[in-house]
Amino acid sequence: MLQTFRHLRPVLLLLGAAGASRAQMAPIGSIISEQSRTAFSIQGAGARALGLGGAFIALADDATAVSFNPAGLAQMLRPEASLVGRGINRGVAFQDAETTAGSRTLLAGDSLISNTRFDPLLAAATVPLRVGGRTLAIQLSVQRIFPLGEGDSRDLQEQPADGSPARRLRQDISQDGQIDLYSFAAAYEVSQRVLLGLSANLWRGAWSLSSRSTSTSAQGSSYLDFGQTSRFEGANFNLGLLWRWPTWSLGITRRTGFHADYTYATRLATSARPDPVASQPYTTGLHWPSTTGVGFAYRPSDRWLVTADVVSTPWSDTRYMSGRPALDGVNFFNLNRGGASPDATQVHLGVEHLFLPGSGRVIPLRLGWSREPQPVTDRLTGQQRVIQSVSAGTGLKRGAWTFDVAYRYGWGRRAASQFLDPEQILSGTSVRTLGTETLTEHRVDLSLIVQFDRSPVQDLLHHLFVGD
Repeated sequence: MLQTFRHLRPVLLLLGAAGASRAQMAPIGSIISEQSRTAFSIQGAGARALGLGGAFIALADDATAVSFNPAGLAQMLRPEASLVGRGINRGVAFQDAETTAGSRTLLAGDSLISNTRFDPLLAAATVPLRVGGRTLAIQLSVQRIFPLGEGDSRDLQEQPADGSPARRLRQDISQDGQIDLYSFAAAYEVSQRVLLGLSANLWRGAWSLSSRSTSTSAQGSSYLDFGQTSRFEGANFNLGLLWRWPTWSLGITRRTGFHADYTYATRLATSARPDPVASQPYTTGLHWPSTTGVGFAYRPSDRWLVTADVVSTPWSDTRYMSGRPALDGVNFFNLNRGGASPDATQVHLGVEHLFLPGSGRVIPLRLGWSREPQPVTDRLTGQQRVIQSVSAGTGLKRGAWTFDVAYRYGWGRRAASQFLDPEQILSGTSVRTLGTETLTEHRVDLSLIVQFDRSPVQDLLHHLFVGD
């Protein structure tokens, strides 16, 4: 038992000080970074944008502009209420795996996990006004920028090459929560060509992770239960510029970096120490990086549109700011002080064609492609998860009502490690299960926009803030 407790010391350090080196914290650190923080990819919200592969910075001509380029809100002519929701199914296959444990080599069976989640992504109310002969648009919105729900079970059968008894590894993972943005935005038509926009954002998030890993063989079984709760609070600005010409437009956006308050608490129980070891909630500073995006849109005719975006986020700058030396300067995603957490540059491309069947109807057809690197790398192979996707979308505009729908298929492939093996903690041995990870993603976004008559809204605002 004394030997086992000694091997638990790195975990206790993590629970009490969230520190020590990356080598000490593996594989617990792997759980936090690779299973709790896989969805941290800056994306806008909108079915029209998704159909265009997410390339919307230089277009941004509806209420979802606040999540791409707030300057685009100044293009709106009528008050709007907007709702966006999504459904997503994500599957991860782990194949051709081999485990190295000391001098032993084990062939591991394939595993497949899948989970489905539904989320509201955006709710917004937007009012355009005429000020100085130009459009001033104001908006209140709530965006779910990071949906963090997951739930899956993973099974792996290991058969030693030397004929010794087989071993079964199983991991049950459950995570629930999200980070939301509460925004007030304003955009102004400085001139016929230039639009400027600004949104002030409050970031509020809470999520919890629970993981149970078991190892079972003829010699017996062992388990490890790990859990973490997290809260995230911060504030920043999103700045936008839109430069318009009859056949093309250029958009630039900047999400400012900020210092957030991050609060976490962890707990751990193992077959060697069934009584849970838990930490008290601890609040630390967290530097959240800025995000910069540039977009270009070209209209070769009234019915055709081609658009492209490039978005960059220096995730390596996402670091704790703490009075605890073991935690200060550690990266949020890989729990390392080095530069192992890669920066991410996303690329989005889209094309749209409008069909006009008559009776005031407009039916668009949209196609898109995107490449979105994730901030987390595998702790053993060092390979980054990169998701490529293709998308298609359409919609229907009839009078004051606009409905859009888009479907996206995403995929990714890399060499990766798998599972939290309790034996790494309980026996102190070096156990590595490596194989090929293949990710597939099916996503559907729905958007509904309802426009209202401008005059009653303007009259009400004039009465409230100016007088009769």
